[in-house]
Amino acid sequence: MSERPGPADYNRRPRRPKKQGEQDFSTWPSQLRIAYWVCVIAAIVMLTAGMVGLFGSYTSVTNTQLSPEQVDYIRFNTRFTAISNVVGAVVIAACSAQLASGSIWARRIITAVSAYIMFVSIAALIAGVGGLLLLLIPMALMVAIYFLFHPDSTAFIKARRAQNS
Repeated sequence: MSERPGPADYNRRPRRPKKQGEQDFSTWPSQLRIAYWVCVIAAIVMLTAGMVGLFGSYTSVTNTQLSPEQVDYIRFNTRFTAISNVVGAVVIAACSAQLASGSIWARRIITAVSAYIMFVSIAALIAGVGGLLLLLIPMALMVAIYFLFHPDSTAFIKARRAQNS
C-alpha cells in the first residue's frame, strides 16, 4: 500500500486495514466515545435534578398535616440529594473530559462517583423525596459504566498508560 505524499492528516483514520483482533490506539474507540457522551448526558440530567431539588417546590413544604419533624426530614433529604447530584455532575463532567487521553484515574473516579450517585438517587426515590427524574440518572450512569469498561475501552486505556510511562 502506498503512502500518501504530503503532511500527515491526523483527522483521518489510517489507511491500512486492521487485522483480526488488532485495535488502532491512535484514536479513542467508539465505546469510549459513547461512554463520554452518556456521562455528559447524565451530568446534564443530574444538574437539572439538582437545580429542581434546590430551587423547586420541595423547598417550601406547606402541608399543614405534616409535623415539623416530617417537614425537616423532607427538606434535609431533598437538599442532600440535590447537592449530591450537583457535585457529582461537576465531577463526572470534569473527569469524562479526561477519557480521550486514556486516564485511568478519570475512569476510577467516574465509577466511584457514579456508584455514590446511584445509591443516593435510589435512596431518595425510596424515601419519597424525589421524582422519576432520579430514576433516569442511575440508568444513564449504568450505561456509561458499561461502555467505560468495555474491552476496547480497557485496551485503549492500557495502551495509553503504557505509552505515557
